[in-house]
Amino acid sequence: MIWPPSRYRARDERPCAGASARTAVIVVHGQSNAANYGSARYTAREAVDNFDPATGKCFAAVDPLLGTDGLGGSFATRLGDILIQTGRYDRVILVPLAKGSSSLSFLNNEGAHLTTNGISKLKAAGMTPTHILFQQGETDARLTTTTEEYASLLHQLVKRFRAAGFHAPFYLSRSTKCGNAEPKNMAAVRAGQLAAVDEASLNVRLGPDTDTIGNEGRSPDGCHMNEAGTLANAALWAAFIR
Repeated sequence: MIWPPSRYRARDERPCAGASARTAVIVVHGQSNAANYGSARYTAREAVDNFDPATGKCFAAVDPLLGTDGLGGSFATRLGDILIQTGRYDRVILVPLAKGSSSLSFLNNEGAHLTTNGISKLKAAGMTPTHILFQQGETDARLTTTTEEYASLLHQLVKRFRAAGFHAPFYLSRSTKCGNAEPKNMAAVRAGQLAAVDEASLNVRLGPDTDTIGNEGRSPDGCHMNEAGTLANAALWAAFIR
């Protein structure tokens, strides 16, 4: 897919203020499959906005979403439309923080600014997340991250949000598939994702199993989502948003 030379398409600025009980403020964190690496771009049809963690402003949600490093499509843009079209919310504000190829260790160390800056900008705008979606694991499945390390690192990340006073449910996907061959460390990471679930203390909840999206929903690399896979990913997440 060849994208236009400009990194982002023109988009309309919208006021961030005016959130109500019928507004979902959804943080989208993780790595490439949460970071605009889908092969098909999408423009939201409903009242779906994109909070830009660089500027602290809100814009109409248009792929590629502001806040991540990919130039393609995002499941989150489609998810926003689904949540409004099914009557669960009147408005959805997406807060992308994900970055391609990120391990959990990276997100807690060199890449910690993705989380801390996002938190700072949200607080400055007077916005509080209602949901935090975390789709990550493919990189760790290629490394030697143990089950115990994964769960510990995930809790470390969650505690950054909790320390800031953001107590929204943190939904953790089971994501390890990247490539046409099974990653060598898939079993340990999937076990770590289960072990990290902690509803009582940290409000970490189990999210969708995105590994169920097979190669028919992926680009030729067997990792990133094509148009069908991106929509399937959005539908999987929609089942967990209340």
